[in-house]
Amino acid sequence: MRVTSRYWAVTAIVGVVVAWAIVLEQAILLVGATGMAAWLLVRQYRFMRGVNVTIGQITINLELDRSRVVAEETSVGTLHVRSERPAGLSVRVAVSPPTGATGENIACVLGPDQNLTQAGFDVTWPIAGRFEFDAPAITVRDSLGLFRQSTTGGPTPSVTVEPRTPRDIHVGEGGSRLSAGFGEHEGGRTGTGLTPAEVRRYTPGDTFRRIDWKATARLDEPHIREFEAEQDYKTLLVVDHRATMGAGPTGRRKLDFARQVALALIESTRELGDPLACYTVGDEGVTNAFRSSSDDDQYRAVARTLRTLEPTTTDESGNGIGSQSGTQVLNPGEAGRTAQLLSGKTDFENRLRPFFEDAEQYVQRIVDEPLFGALRVASTTLDGGARTIIISDDEHRTELLEAVKSARGGDGHVVAFITPSVLYDSRTLAEIDDAYRRYTEFEAFRRQLAAVSRVSAYEVGPTDRLTTVLAAGKAERRAKQ
Repeated sequence: MRVTSRYWAVTAIVGVVVAWAIVLEQAILLVGATGMAAWLLVRQYRFMRGVNVTIGQITINLELDRSRVVAEETSVGTLHVRSERPAGLSVRVAVSPPTGATGENIACVLGPDQNLTQAGFDVTWPIAGRFEFDAPAITVRDSLGLFRQSTTGGPTPSVTVEPRTPRDIHVGEGGSRLSAGFGEHEGGRTGTGLTPAEVRRYTPGDTFRRIDWKATARLDEPHIREFEAEQDYKTLLVVDHRATMGAGPTGRRKLDFARQVALALIESTRELGDPLACYTVGDEGVTNAFRSSSDDDQYRAVARTLRTLEPTTTDESGNGIGSQSGTQVLNPGEAGRTAQLLSGKTDFENRLRPFFEDAEQYVQRIVDEPLFGALRVASTTLDGGARTIIISDDEHRTELLEAVKSARGGDGHVVAFITPSVLYDSRTLAEIDDAYRRYTEFEAFRRQLAAVSRVSAYEVGPTDRLTTVLAAGKAERRAKQ
C-alpha cells in the first residue's frame, strides 16, 4: 500500500493543529487533531481490507479479434473489467502493447459504484514474431484518494505475427512450373510391408512364409511375393538466411519466397510422418538446429522458427557480417585448368600456379563456408538414404555445388530450391535484356546441379518477373531470326 499526496496533506494539517494546540494550550484543538489521526487510521485499515476483497472479486478479460496476424496489420482488442458487486473503491486497469507493437496504452476505470466497464483499442504489428501482452496493471484507490495499491493480474494473450508472404510463387525448372508436389516421395524399396509390389522366383535363402502359393500353383514353380517396404524417410531441411537472401522489396524478398517453400515442405513431411531435422544458416554459421524427430511439437517448432527468420545483418559494405561471399572459390576442375594456363614464364605466374595446383587450399576454403559447414555437421546426425533439402540462392554457386555433392552421402537424395538473384534485382525490368542473359546463366547452373546423380534442382521466384524475363528472351530470339 502507498499513500498519496492527499494523505500527506491531511497528515500535515493534523500536525499543524497539534502544534497550535500546544502553543495556544487549547485541549479542544488537541482532541480534534487526535480525532483526525484516528480517522486516518480507520480509513487505512478499511482500505487494506477492501483491497483484498476488491481484487478477489474483479474479473479482467483481454480479448483480441485474432491470435495470428500478418506483419503490418492492425488487430482490434477489448479490455473488460467486471466486479461481482460495487466495491466502494476505484479500480484502474491498464494495458500496454507488447514491445515491438505500436498502439496507445489503454485503461479502464471501475468507479466505486460500478461493476462493469470496458474499452477498445487497436494494435499494429510491424514486425514478425510471437508477442505476448504483459499482465494488466491494476491500481486500487479509496474514494477520497488517500491510499492506493498496485498489482498485476489477468490474462496475457499472445499474438503470432507472420511475415508478409508472396502469393505468386513459381517453383519449377527453366520457367516451367513443377507439376507434382515437391514434398512427396516414393518408397522405391521392397521388403516386408503390407502393399504388394511384385512376384519373383524363389531363391535359396528366402523364407517359406513369403511364398505366394497361388502364384506358385499358377506358374508351376515356387514364387515369392514382395511387398513395398514401410519406411520413414528422414528429411534434413537446410535454410539459408544469409544477408544475400534479403534481396528484393519488402514482402517479396528471396527469403520470403524461400520461407513459403520451406513451410510447404514441413507440412508435407508432417503429413507423411517423416522424421524432420532442420538447420538454418546465417553468415557466421548455424543459427538454429533441430535434431531429427517426427513429433508434432518438432514440426510446429521448426515452422515457428522459419516464420520469424530474417536475413542476417550486413556491414557497411553490404556484405553479411562474418560472410566470405566476397571471395571467389574455384572448384577443382576450374583450378586445374587455370593452373595449366599458367605457363610459369613470368615470376607472377610462378607465384600463382601453386595456389591453383593445391587442392587442399580449395577444400579448406569450401569447408569454411557457412552452408557447406552446416551440411557437414548435420550429415553426422543422419543415416544413409536420408533426403536433404537445401533452400538457398545462387550467390554462392561453387559452395552450393560442393554442398550438394557432399550431402548426397550413401544413397541419399538431395533437392535444391534456389532463388535466382536476377528475379529479385530492382533493375531486372529496367535492364530486361541483361536480365535474360543473367537468367540463362542461372539456368545453366541449375542444370549443372540437376546433372549430379541423385540431385534435383528447382528455381523459386516471383511468377510475374520470371514471365517478363522469359518473354523478353523470346522476343530477342525472334528478332535474331
